[in-house]
Amino acid sequence: MIFKIEPVKDKFIERNYNKSMKELSAFYELNWKHNKPVIILLGNRKEIDSLYGMETENWVVAFAQRGKIFILNRKNYEKESNHKYSNEEYSALIKHELSHSFFEMKTRRAKYKPAWLNEGMAIFISGQNKLKRRPEKFENILDFYEVKQDERNQIYKEAGFIIELLFNKFGKEKLMKLIDEVEKVNNKNDFEKLFKKIYGFELSYKKLNELWKE
Repeated sequence: MIFKIEPVKDKFIERNYNKSMKELSAFYELNWKHNKPVIILLGNRKEIDSLYGMETENWVVAFAQRGKIFILNRKNYEKESNHKYSNEEYSALIKHELSHSFFEMKTRRAKYKPAWLNEGMAIFISGQNKLKRRPEKFENILDFYEVKQDERNQIYKEAGFIIELLFNKFGKEKLMKLIDEVEKVNNKNDFEKLFKKIYGFELSYKKLNELWKE
């Protein structure tokens, strides 16, 4: 498969890219100076599928791969997806995908990292929680460690709110410690031990829902 890429001028995207990079650098405590992520605009569903490597559902509008952010052009956002366009949603989408790049940089030596942690961080930091319905309880998230593309839509419903809960209840320091030390784990059991060591309780729906209701 061969593609042609050429520079695009879009002040709205450029402004949000720069703003997001600055805020994410501060949050992740990572000064990204060289080989920064690049944004590649995709014009339609066919281009998304070609770059993704498989047929995607119409809710898929962006993804990050090895420092490159592939995102559906906002001009075709509604035509080529099931999303309604707004500047707020599109800005959050840019920041969401850039967060994945920062997360990968922070955890690049990790052999095992939960998909819900990666997605949750991206959703929380980008402000997408306020664009979603808040769950009454957590019930469909903790098993998402390695997620297939056709299951990914489920993870978006709860992951960001778990990160919000951990951030609000226990602060940023513990959350960043969890991310920094994830490179020490090799499997789900190791991660759950690390989580308990940092937060002082077992990672379970029962405990998370108790904290969620407080």
